Amino acid sequence: MADEKNMEQKPKVKQDQDHEQLEDEDLDELMVRTARSQIRSDYRRSLGCENSRRCMDLHKNKKDD
Repeated sequence: MADEKNMEQKPKVKQDQDHEQLEDEDLDELMVRTARSQIRSDYRRSLGCENSRRCMDLHKNKKDD
């Protein structure tokens, strides 16, 4: 009877480990996607800032002339 309980617990432990592994993989994938999205967002923002800075420099140079 004790052997039957041990046999029932082993698959459950294995399932829990598999479930944790899937969650870890899903979490890693989510973190990678989030990081890529944030990098893209930061890059776009920096391009916008650079573009507006250049436009301001052009307008400033025209006023000086």
